[in-house]
Amino acid sequence: VAVAARIVGIVGVSSQPTSGITLVTLLGVASVFAAAGWVDESARAAVLTVGTIVAVAASKAGDISQDLKTGYLVGATPARQQFGQLIGASFACWAVAGTVMLLGTVYTFGSREIPAPQATLMKTIIEGVLAGALPWGLVLSGVGLSITALLCGVSALAFAIGVYLPLATMAAIYLGGCVRALSDQRARPQEKGNEEQPKKDSANPGILAASGLVAGEGLAGVALAGLVAAQVVPRTMAPRLPGLLGEVAVLVLLLSVCVFLYRASRSG
Repeated sequence: VAVAARIVGIVGVSSQPTSGITLVTLLGVASVFAAAGWVDESARAAVLTVGTIVAVAASKAGDISQDLKTGYLVGATPARQQFGQLIGASFACWAVAGTVMLLGTVYTFGSREIPAPQATLMKTIIEGVLAGALPWGLVLSGVGLSITALLCGVSALAFAIGVYLPLATMAAIYLGGCVRALSDQRARPQEKGNEEQPKKDSANPGILAASGLVAGEGLAGVALAGLVAAQVVPRTMAPRLPGLLGEVAVLVLLLSVCVFLYRASRSG
């Protein structure tokens, strides 16, 4: 819980290490079960149940840390926010379950649209540890790399998240970080001793615009799945701009988004 809240506060909710924390939990619990001789099907279900509990706890930790920061920016009362969290969670659990069922029905988990690599890795860890066939050399190599990064002055947690997350995800985060760094570098120097400055920086229009893009992407994906389920649009379709022309169009669109975020950040 503490690790999830910390990494969300440092990087953002897009890098929340829920799956990584869950994998570590599965590895530890499965090792205990294997040492105790519990290796049947019920033991696998028990390990997965423990991992599910940890995953939910880590997800809520990151979500609550974001909500409390947002409440600080708008001047909300933490106690009332907690009450709102209880109300929201009672409805969100049904919404999440419905969304997962919708995506699984439309695209099928494990397909090209939803490859679900974390689920496959979790299955491999549980079966590998309980069957005594897990490649511990690779696991220990990862531990060694994290220790080396820590000794070099690099945050081991941030380093591990960067290695673990897919390149497609990290590339977008890195590009967004470059835009933010460029905006901060060109920002006009602020007067020292201004206590309101941290709040103004956190409420930067560029951050608000980027948050809208993140939320919009998620909503658009669910809406598209709903349209596919209703057979309004096909599940797959040929690209309108194939080949090099399509790649150039995507690059231009990406640069346009970067310019938009940069200008939005500068407007604050």
